[in-house]
Amino acid sequence: MSWFNKQRTDGQTYDGQGEERRGFIDVVQYNGEADDLLWRFPFDNLSTKTRVVVQEGQEAVFFSGGRMADILGPNTHTLSTGNIPLLQKIVNLPFGGESPFKATVCYVNKTVRVCKWGTQGGTTVNDYSLGDEGTAILVGAFGNISLRIEDSASFIREYAGTLHNISASEFTEKFREQVSSLMKSAITKFFSRQRVSIFDINSYLFDIARAAQEDLDRYFERFGIKITDFSVASISPREDDPNYAEIKAMKTKAASSDIASRAEARRLARMGVNYQTERQLDVMQTAAGNEGASGNMMGAGLGMGMGMAMGGVMGTAMGQTAGAMQPAAQTAPPPLPGATMFHVYVNGAQAGPYALQQLQQLAQQGMLTPDTLVWKQGLPNWVAASTCPDLIMIFQQHGGTPPPPPMP
Repeated sequence: MSWFNKQRTDGQTYDGQGEERRGFIDVVQYNGEADDLLWRFPFDNLSTKTRVVVQEGQEAVFFSGGRMADILGPNTHTLSTGNIPLLQKIVNLPFGGESPFKATVCYVNKTVRVCKWGTQGGTTVNDYSLGDEGTAILVGAFGNISLRIEDSASFIREYAGTLHNISASEFTEKFREQVSSLMKSAITKFFSRQRVSIFDINSYLFDIARAAQEDLDRYFERFGIKITDFSVASISPREDDPNYAEIKAMKTKAASSDIASRAEARRLARMGVNYQTERQLDVMQTAAGNEGASGNMMGAGLGMGMGMAMGGVMGTAMGQTAGAMQPAAQTAPPPLPGATMFHVYVNGAQAGPYALQQLQQLAQQGMLTPDTLVWKQGLPNWVAASTCPDLIMIFQQHGGTPPPPPMP
């Protein structure tokens, strides 16, 4: 190889007007940057004795007269018409001997490139943390995208054109806005379709990435580019978004209330209050809070009813606190084994079960009347208290039906 032939392959001259144009290029090989996706060999004075070196992960694409002639894979190729049949047709090369011709050689690097992406400016989604109506909040997302050139001819035809070189960073920058736009659309659709909360969204990052990659594949396919991997690293709200601040505050308050409720349940469990007893107290307290005469009467007897329900529990708790030397608190005795127990229906709420002694006290307070609906084990339906033989004596002892309460 002569001195000027060696210099002609340094990749620094593109005008082809210097000393390098006097002879044929002996060797064509890649001399671009490691980051380049495409690098165009600077000279076109080739011959059928020129050797073309293509490295692993590359393809050399030949153009003659603006038309693609052939694509060579990794190897060292001699540009004979036998090796490149299309050259015979395009440039009309003779067989045998050394023949000059002009052709452009573009090297395309097909190795996988990993780039970062992000949603520029964020995107607005409907968050469903507080209910089905949704709340508009601003979120941002970022992740990684791995791509490689699948079809070298399409990449040159649809994107590169006559450019001498294209770096991966330049390519990523040009498509960053498009990737951001596609991701914004994918995230917005996912929130709307799945009706998810921003506090749960990181559990769905894989699903969002798969949905977004379908749109990305369709877009990049026309440029001969394949997305080999696409990931969403994070989707997070903008901390300065007032709507998100409100959602966060309400979630924190709800969490605190839940913690307090759990603590109270543990305290009651230590005291021996089971779920049934707690529900009875809740029903009686609700009934006492209702407006009207019946509510007033229920309120008057609330302390009595709660005392009945809590008697055994409080007696145990007080006994444990005061110690063995203190006298036990006087509490209402529990129902006798096998005693008949009644449920009562007061102010639209069910209460009980109560023993006959407890029902007698309720009748004295005016909370149990002959028309009050009651039920006990063995009855198919609720019935009026006056129709139960077990309860008739309660009303006879108190002179029958009590008069209506005075108007407030």
